[in-house]
Amino acid sequence: MRLCARKPVLALGLVVGGLTPSACGASQTTTTTRTISIPASATARSSPAATKPPAPARPTAPSVALPHVGASQRVPATGTTLIVTIRSVIDPLRGSGTQVVPGMKPVAILVSVRNAGPGPYDSSATGDFSLDSHAGQGSPLFVQKGACQTPLRDFMNAIAAGELRTGCVAFSIPSDQHPTTVGFAPDGGSGGRRRLWSAN
Repeated sequence: MRLCARKPVLALGLVVGGLTPSACGASQTTTTTRTISIPASATARSSPAATKPPAPARPTAPSVALPHVGASQRVPATGTTLIVTIRSVIDPLRGSGTQVVPGMKPVAILVSVRNAGPGPYDSSATGDFSLDSHAGQGSPLFVQKGACQTPLRDFMNAIAAGELRTGCVAFSIPSDQHPTTVGFAPDGGSGGRRRLWSAN
């Protein structure tokens, strides 16, 4: 039977180095693993995305329904107030004798305007009224004859306080389109916000 007493220095070295002999002439390496736990609060502090609350969803603004043909709107103008009514939309305008370019058609709007005062109002129909389709804004037309014949004197000229005027304004839009909105902007667009009516 052999003893290991002949190697005391080697055995001591193995103990100091973290190695323990299991038998004479044999050794086993023992590895110590150190585990460090990181608190969850420290992890949250190190990650800005973890502490930033989600942005609240923005509410969608409800769409405002436009008044339809037949409705009246009060429109402030320079020195006075107008009551504007879109009476009807004629699509297409027939028998007008108006020449339009190929691919276009004439469309007209019948309107009434009452000057509620206190001052007079003086403008032009083609400057104040407009008509839109999905293709864009229509171009004003001169109508030679019929119910929508363009008068020699513009019906939007020199409207006294308390006076009511009626008239017809024609526009040209693409033949495959239909009117979507009718607009009125006082003083040719310089006197305030444009009012709209649904033409559908």
